Amino acid sequence: MQLQFNVYLCNCKIVYQQNKIIEMMKKYLLITTLLFLFSAVAFAQDRNDNSRGFYIGVTGGYAHNHLATSTGYRPFSKYEDRGGFVAGVPLGYKITEWFSVHAEILVVQKNYSRMRTEFYYYDPLPYENVRNTYLQLPVMPRFSFGGKNLRGFCTLGGFVGFWTGSHIKGLTLDNDIIPYHYNEKFSFDKRRDNRVEAGLAAGAGLEYNLKNFCTFVVEGRFYYGLTDLQKNYMIQQIPRYNSTITVQAGVHFNIARYFQKK
Repeated sequence: MQLQFNVYLCNCKIVYQQNKIIEMMKKYLLITTLLFLFSAVAFAQDRNDNSRGFYIGVTGGYAHNHLATSTGYRPFSKYEDRGGFVAGVPLGYKITEWFSVHAEILVVQKNYSRMRTEFYYYDPLPYENVRNTYLQLPVMPRFSFGGKNLRGFCTLGGFVGFWTGSHIKGLTLDNDIIPYHYNEKFSFDKRRDNRVEAGLAAGAGLEYNLKNFCTFVVEGRFYYGLTDLQKNYMIQQIPRYNSTITVQAGVHFNIARYFQKK
């Protein structure tokens, strides 16, 4: 009884910490939104300055996801990283030549596999590939440095996301004997699955400015999830967090150029 009570208190602390993280991310996004509004006012006051202004573009690339968790009560099992894709629309406001406020609307796959490492010497071994799709919004201050055309940059901020869908494919054994293959859409359980994700984001890359018309960008980024993929629905549950690395390339178009006075 005492053990169950201690576990309950531990779970309550985890939920409390997650709620604090979500509230912190909401405040961060609110502050960033205010920066965007401030930038819009500055843009309206001076449309002739090429060193600042709104930009929008397209981006895409590769996403490599790691599920931070433990096999727990599943002996002879392991989790493996899997790759996927990332694609979306970057947008932001360049306040000075070296500082801008950057955001993206992204579709990101955060995939992983669960493998059996030993199971009555059955070949092939049971496995499950999980393909998760998220709609994600990172918001980050962006600092750049270098020459007039070729520049480096780094970003540091946060993100919120929504788990839009999941697909599972694998092999299991009915009654530990009969192999059964499955390939199906995952059904969410609102009592168990936490579909809202929040965390930290950091990145670095290179950009090449083409005559203030557009900018070609190559970037690597790391997303560190701070929220569990599960709600607090059972005692002694094992937390699960996503950590995702993306490598993406794209192009930004300088909207300010189209509003220049002739």
